Amino acid sequence: MRSKKEVEAIVSAMGVFMAIISNLVELVKKLGGSIEMIYRLATPEGSETLEAIARIIVGGAAKVQSQFLKLISGAVSLTVDAVDGTEILADAKDMFLAGIDSDFINWGADEPGRFTAETPVDVYEMTQDATFSQMFEDLSSDVRRLCLTQHQIKNFVKKNRSWLRTEGYATFFLFESKGHFFVADVYFNSNDELIVDVLRFEVSSVWSAEYRPRLVVPKLA
Repeated sequence: MRSKKEVEAIVSAMGVFMAIISNLVELVKKLGGSIEMIYRLATPEGSETLEAIARIIVGGAAKVQSQFLKLISGAVSLTVDAVDGTEILADAKDMFLAGIDSDFINWGADEPGRFTAETPVDVYEMTQDATFSQMFEDLSSDVRRLCLTQHQIKNFVKKNRSWLRTEGYATFFLFESKGHFFVADVYFNSNDELIVDVLRFEVSSVWSAEYRPRLVVPKLA
């Protein structure tokens, strides 16, 4: 049998939960949603919507509690254009005049992507030393959400060149190819020409925040 204090705590928690649900219902109505939409949340089909809400909440919390990164593009609206996904970094000799890593081909990191609509992106800068998994998972535990296609990466470099890290230091882009995650490392040489290397996402190397490497990822919320 529960004690009086335990019962009171449960009742209090239920009251808070019901207040949250009530506020959510009112927000859905305010934004033009229907009662049917609200009822749908209680059905098996509604689980996808609830998961989407949870991901937004968790993604927002990750930004607030970020251990390794600082958002530096928050006041600016950055996007990559809609692209068909056919272009890959291994073929971008017109853009990366100073060199393209041969491991794009050697490691199978040369798979074309899918069509993507215009996509808002954010730029982060490292504030503490971290591995790739630490810095990207600092933003989301589902790293697939942080991937751009190689065509999108090319478009960002072309469209937002001024947001790349300078002085020979890295700007990182996460992408997926043939079932594996890779990181494209874009940087300038001493002649202000671009180079792109590819690195395996799972490597344990620790990157130094002293040089303030940057990350470009799709906007999470």
